[in-house]
Amino acid sequence: MGDYIIWENLGNGTKLVMNQLHYAGLLFMILAYTVKIYQLLKKPAAAEGTPARGDHKKAIQYAFMTLAMPWEIESQKRHWYRYLEFALFHLAMAVGIGFAFIVPIIPEIMKNPIISIFAQIFFIFGFVIGISRLLRRIVIAEMRTISTPDDMFCLVLLFLWMLSGIFAAPLKSEFWLFSYYCMATFFLFYVPFSKISHYVYFPFIRYYVGKHFGHRGTFPKKNVNSQQLY
Repeated sequence: MGDYIIWENLGNGTKLVMNQLHYAGLLFMILAYTVKIYQLLKKPAAAEGTPARGDHKKAIQYAFMTLAMPWEIESQKRHWYRYLEFALFHLAMAVGIGFAFIVPIIPEIMKNPIISIFAQIFFIFGFVIGISRLLRRIVIAEMRTISTPDDMFCLVLLFLWMLSGIFAAPLKSEFWLFSYYCMATFFLFYVPFSKISHYVYFPFIRYYVGKHFGHRGTFPKKNVNSQQLY
């Protein structure tokens, strides 16, 4: 076993958070999002009052795919490193979520040094990028103006969660494992009420953006030469 945590010897508090409370948080989040999605679906859909000039289906597909096509968005094309930061940060969050749900079921998987180091690398990415994003919101006047207490609180909690993940991933410290699951569980209860829940709105926004601009004939983008303008 080496100096790995002996799973059978975990404290009652750690077991409670990892299992009962964490899954109770997941159930709560699912119920909260079910209500939120139901409320969104009950709202009347926006209707276009003009003849269609484009292909709705292609435009909706294009709107969804822009997430993976940074060259199609001017700000991301000019500041490619911001897109890289965005991708790494969200991959770190995905690794964090995966770790939280896999470890209680298959803790032995983290004894594989490749998997453990892989998780730690992404936790480090998440930690560094989280601090970077928080500092930008504090230092840059424009970012500070549009930031809310929720933005600041979520970023602080996220980079602390990533920090605990760096030390929890090898499964050699119950303290860090307990800390990791406390924050992960808190997130499950808090996220439905925070701006982090923006991902629930993503499919709705992309659908209506694609449909609207597809209706106008401006989505997907077209290459227009000077002769076509006259």
